[in-house]
Amino acid sequence: MHRLDHHEAGWMVDGPVGTSMNVRQADRRLALFMGVALVFLLAIFGRVFYVQVLAAPGLKAKAESQSVATPTLSAHRGSILDRSGEVLACPQPMATVSATPYLVKDPAKTAAKLAPLLRVSEKELTTKFTGKGGFVYLARKIDPSVGAKVKALKLTGVDVSSEDLRVYPDRALAPQLLGFVDTENKGVAGLEKQYDALLSGTPGSEQVVRDVLGQRLKTLSEKASTNGRNLTLTIDSDIQYEADTVLTELVRQFSAEKASAVVLDPQTGEVLAMANTPVFDTNAFAQTKPADQRNATVSDQYEPGSTFKVVVAAAALSAGLVTPETTFSLTPTLTLYDLVVHEAEAVPGVRHLSVTQIIAQSSNVGAVTLGRQVGKNRLTDMIYRFGFTQPLGIDFPGETGGSMPSPEKWSGTTIGNVPIGQGVAVTPLQMASAYAAIANGGLLMQPHLVKDGKSHVLRQVISPVVASELRSMLTVTVQSGTGTRAQVQGYDVAGKTGTAQAFNPNGGGYAEGKYVASFVGMVPADTPRLVILVVVNEPSSQHLGGDVAAPAFAAIAKFSLEHLGIAPKGQK
Repeated sequence: MHRLDHHEAGWMVDGPVGTSMNVRQADRRLALFMGVALVFLLAIFGRVFYVQVLAAPGLKAKAESQSVATPTLSAHRGSILDRSGEVLACPQPMATVSATPYLVKDPAKTAAKLAPLLRVSEKELTTKFTGKGGFVYLARKIDPSVGAKVKALKLTGVDVSSEDLRVYPDRALAPQLLGFVDTENKGVAGLEKQYDALLSGTPGSEQVVRDVLGQRLKTLSEKASTNGRNLTLTIDSDIQYEADTVLTELVRQFSAEKASAVVLDPQTGEVLAMANTPVFDTNAFAQTKPADQRNATVSDQYEPGSTFKVVVAAAALSAGLVTPETTFSLTPTLTLYDLVVHEAEAVPGVRHLSVTQIIAQSSNVGAVTLGRQVGKNRLTDMIYRFGFTQPLGIDFPGETGGSMPSPEKWSGTTIGNVPIGQGVAVTPLQMASAYAAIANGGLLMQPHLVKDGKSHVLRQVISPVVASELRSMLTVTVQSGTGTRAQVQGYDVAGKTGTAQAFNPNGGGYAEGKYVASFVGMVPADTPRLVILVVVNEPSSQHLGGDVAAPAFAAIAKFSLEHLGIAPKGQK
């Protein structure tokens, strides 16, 4: 028998068994490999699914924010023109320099190059370059030549664009009327604010693809901007300039606090001039004191004094209680309870004055006598009809109405104050508009600042007959009464002086020794083409309306008549 040695036996035993074990180990390794591969594939699939499905919107937005910009295309703001087309406000293209901070490779080096051109410190520029955010202004509305120099540097992340600067070519012409715009060219005061929507236009936009250096590659879409519309005013810039000049000299001459003037076309309600002091450069509007920015002609109230006496005369004439020739016997003073009404100047004994003379000589006792005859109800009704207690609706922001005690709150002495323009407050615009109604035959016109070709009649205040009678009385006032210094050679002038105590700004009634002097009139008297009001607050050297305001009226009237080609009396 053949014997097997140990090696052979081992081969017989170990051979088949070892092979089986090796196979199992290989299977396990293969399974492990397949498992790892499957996990890897699942991970890749999951990542792809996350990127392409779940995270796609966010990633897309992020990518677009880095490569697609949507800059705003600014609209050019419309110009403001006077009635003859002279430009009073207009846009001027300037350069604006901005940056995309994360695109600026070397902030310090870039700042060093820009600082001398932009006149900004390197430190400030570096801070902007290293700050958060994707956009920052470096300099706005600078000279285009500077912008061109910046553009020539070709600095990565720095952009130069065009942006309008609001410019007022006539500089110190009607600043309180025109107003101003903010950095974004939005109107914030005056006519710029009132007509901001019309002047602004509509901005456009575009989608622009930029490379990593911020350079434009292509434009995806564009929505064009719509420029603002021009605004043509009723203002005559020459008359406005004359009014500004006269008021400035008036304030200097009488050391007054301030002065205002309104020039109206009584037939249409068009405002030809609206002046205030102090006059300043409209281009520097934002740097002036808030009090100086106010258009006092529409926003400030004052007690009108004797210019208000035509209201009580209008009420008496309209009620048929008197005629211009009706005469009253007037004592030097009139006592109503604890109120004693005095004449402005002492008079000897009893005077016999007609209604015309009461107005022409500005008799306080005569006006109160008329007021008592008219009575509270008829007088307050006439005050309402003339528009003294409500805003007139002029196209200007911040218009205020006048003030008067409500009829139910009148005391026994109120009838002694209101007829002489005390205890009531009006705006200069309201007083000018009231006299315009007398000038045009009795129609209260809505004053307006923009030419629109529309009728602006608010209501019939008095009859044409009464209006004619009042004009005759006011003509006598200028010919031989208190308003002789308002005369204009070659023309008949109708008007009235006014002197009233000024309010105490700290409360407590009237300010001792301080007055408001005024004159309001129309010319030519028979067929008025102009109504002009001048109000002077707190003149120092003199305070009577006939001495302070009347000569200013005459100066503005003379220039305006000549400028408009209105022929003197007897000429065509």
